[in-house]
Amino acid sequence: MRLITSDNVAQFVRDGALDVEEGWTLAPSALEYLRRNRVRFAGEESRRAAVEAAADLAVITVEGIDKPGIIATVAGEIARQRGNITDLSQTILAGVFVMVLVVDMRGTAGYDALADGLARVGAEIGMEISVRLYSVYEAMHRI
Repeated sequence: MRLITSDNVAQFVRDGALDVEEGWTLAPSALEYLRRNRVRFAGEESRRAAVEAAADLAVITVEGIDKPGIIATVAGEIARQRGNITDLSQTILAGVFVMVLVVDMRGTAGYDALADGLARVGAEIGMEISVRLYSVYEAMHRI
């Protein structure tokens, strides 16, 4: 399988449009480049590749009072389930910890298993953890 990633996606953009050639697959990591640069899709093949890549991504938010070990515990559960963190941002505001992660779920047992495991972890560490499909955010962005 030939893969278009965040490292090589720019070479597939022509005149502001993504042109996915036959035999290539779009990796979830390339989606952020496309979003940030407002890249259009050159045809149905490119659109299909983006939809397939987004189907494997989850956006996870973690919120609560800051304490040691939050990142390690959440990342540990994702790793235990064989997920891959492709992006992460965290901050602490007035003692409130907030983290957003993008996770490639292709190695996991699926969305439900990931969400259930993170709900258990959230209860154990006293944090609010939500899991949403990346495609939901993509659909809201288009509205």
